Amino acid sequence: MKQLFILCSIIGVGLAASGQEYALEKVLELALKNNHNIKVSQNNVEMAENSSGAGNAGMLPTVNVNAGATYSNQDMKLELLAQPDPIAIERDGAQSTGLNAGVGLNWVVFDGMAMFRNYDKLKLMVDLEDAKTRATVESTLMQVISMYYMMAAAKNNKNVALKAVELSNDRMLRAKSNYESGGSSSLNFLSAQVDLNTDSVTLANAEANYAQSGNSLNLLTGYQLPMGFDISEEVSINSSMDYAELEKQSKTNNAQLVNIEYAKLVAEKDAQIANSGYLPTISVNADYGFRQQNNEIGNLLESQNLGYTAGITLSYPIFQGSQRKTKAKNAQVQLENQEELRLNTIDQLKTDLNNAWIDYEKNFKILGMNERNLKNAEFNFNRTRELYQLGSVTNVEFRTAQINFLRAQISITNSKYQVRLSEFELIRVSGLLVQPDQNK
Repeated sequence: MKQLFILCSIIGVGLAASGQEYALEKVLELALKNNHNIKVSQNNVEMAENSSGAGNAGMLPTVNVNAGATYSNQDMKLELLAQPDPIAIERDGAQSTGLNAGVGLNWVVFDGMAMFRNYDKLKLMVDLEDAKTRATVESTLMQVISMYYMMAAAKNNKNVALKAVELSNDRMLRAKSNYESGGSSSLNFLSAQVDLNTDSVTLANAEANYAQSGNSLNLLTGYQLPMGFDISEEVSINSSMDYAELEKQSKTNNAQLVNIEYAKLVAEKDAQIANSGYLPTISVNADYGFRQQNNEIGNLLESQNLGYTAGITLSYPIFQGSQRKTKAKNAQVQLENQEELRLNTIDQLKTDLNNAWIDYEKNFKILGMNERNLKNAEFNFNRTRELYQLGSVTNVEFRTAQINFLRAQISITNSKYQVRLSEFELIRVSGLLVQPDQNK
């Protein structure tokens, strides 16, 4: 099978794993080597390669070694023509034995070119399975990428939730101190406790989501990541995506398009094979063997022969219940279907690329808005916290500023991951996510 590799320029640089922290590139490498679905697809390619020989195409002769023995014991009554009167022979338990051994060869030397077309088809099946494997690899790696960023988002949510708990705990301790010293009512203290409990629940959920997303990611790598592994939250945004270049690449490199084109080539060979049924079949046969026969009664009591026999056979079916005609027509219809599927794949590719580009631009625009929103939320929170510590704002106002800041932190991180996922989808649709290694 053609070895597939990941274009590192797509993934980005500066993401090497350190300690228990695994970069996206490393996780993708583990999935490429150990994912079970990818291995199954690779095995399918291997089986297609094993089946692509000339023998499976019917181009080679068959050679058989045959040997056998016969024995009979019968009551016999014979009447032989003789002059002047027929001779009658009657015997009970007449025995006869026979022995034979030989080597036989049969070779179809012409079958309407079907064997050569079938050989071409078997070679195309290898390319088709290879294209299917590439599509499987792309799909699996996209799952890995999506799950990786989902885990990264869950990690960010966990860290943000932890900060929220720390802030709420500090606020609760401050409210408790003020309440015990008589500086404020119990309502502020109770409100701080409720908010701390709410943030603690959010943290517990975030920790569970992080652990579960890690398990899902590890599943895609065949559980090659160690227990308690961590991932990098760093993400490099590529702001130089070129739609025209992506469209150009998609027309030749898209995995689904390559797949359907090979499927059409296979259908063309099937149509040619079906039409071969209108031509005669010529086969040659040869045999070298020994035969011996012994009879206790009859005209021939014993015979032996040793030697060669050879022959040639021409066969042309005159009528097969319209089977040839039906097979040829159906093969042609199947070829037309594959052409329609190819055209549909081209149309679907245009739609997928356009939608992926719209999604990419939308996410990039949202990222810009969230970046501005984060700056405003951070400034508002820091200012509100200063005023809260001075007693100039209420608990509700401080809590609102805190929630807005935390939400802005989560939104900015999620926006970065969504942009990155949009980039990968554009790269996948354009057929640049994985490529055959030309050195293999």
